[in-house]
Amino acid sequence: MAMLRAMDPREVLAHIGLDPKEISVYLALLDLGEATVLKLSKKAAIKRPTAYLVLDALETKGFVVKSLKGGKTVFTAQHPRKIRTEAELRLKEIQEVVPQLEAMLQHKDNRPRVVVYEGKSALDKAYDDYFLVKGEILFMSNIDLVQDIFSRTLQKFDYISTSSDFKTRELGDDSPATVAYAKKFSGPNRQVRVMPKQFSPFATDIGIFGSTTLITSGKKEYFTVKIESADIANAFRAMFEAMWQISKEPALSKDL
Repeated sequence: MAMLRAMDPREVLAHIGLDPKEISVYLALLDLGEATVLKLSKKAAIKRPTAYLVLDALETKGFVVKSLKGGKTVFTAQHPRKIRTEAELRLKEIQEVVPQLEAMLQHKDNRPRVVVYEGKSALDKAYDDYFLVKGEILFMSNIDLVQDIFSRTLQKFDYISTSSDFKTRELGDDSPATVAYAKKFSGPNRQVRVMPKQFSPFATDIGIFGSTTLITSGKKEYFTVKIESADIANAFRAMFEAMWQISKEPALSKDL
């Protein structure tokens, strides 16, 4: 799906729960080493009263340390490696409690469970469940649409694509983007075929795994409908298999 790129520190800090002002203050403090609130507020370009509130939040989250120096209160950024250690500890704690939480996750009936994700920034969350369950995922996609919307999900796929526990079969629209994509990512655990021309342009993304079906639109409005139902997933699998039979492997010319 997409090439791995250098991660933006701001983006990573946002993913672990910091808001924009907290990110600005933490990065400014890393640059300064240690600073008073006044000095830090100027460096981060925020008002002094706001800086107090942000620093309190960062201290609670373990990103900064407050101390007295020469009769003044100064703040120091926690070393990034210490933050990583804290994150690893939290992950271990989460892993230990997951079985208890899963035991609590019970559906009272067999009706399909439907969740709607709206807004471009929220759509990547729709595929999170796939990385919890090993197996095959099927895609029917517009490759340009997928690369635009699911950038973070694609990075996760890049990390697991060498594992035989996670396999994909993907049907792309008949476009140069699909051919280029197939050349880059096709392999033992990742097969790509091109749908017949009469089905292009294919303006949606459909993903099927386990008992889950995801249908995404990104042409005018960004939204994903997630349906948890074995019957519906199997119906979409049948549609996929029929399309797979009439689709072809792309011609991978050397100049792509």
